[in-house]
Amino acid sequence: MNPMDFILLLVSIAVAVMSVITQGWTFNGIGPAILSIAGGMWQFWMQSLRHRSWLRHRDSGFDSGTQHLALSAAVGWFIGMAGTMIWLMITRINEP
Repeated sequence: MNPMDFILLLVSIAVAVMSVITQGWTFNGIGPAILSIAGGMWQFWMQSLRHRSWLRHRDSGFDSGTQHLALSAAVGWFIGMAGTMIWLMITRINEP
């Protein structure tokens, strides 16, 4: 795994913390935080699976394809973060 995996996880956690700080312990604060954490954890989990697959096959001479795990990690993180941002924008627009 590379440092970018940890950075994306930390960004997800930071967005979750900011969501709870700005919205409070309400549905509109916890919901985006859960989405953000879920996206970060999904990305981290998929990259760890990719790394384990690479470790398992590195000495065998078999080149296992792990691009599907990398793509799943990126898409999962993007969906989680996009859902968080959309939720936060909608709640900000609807505030009086």
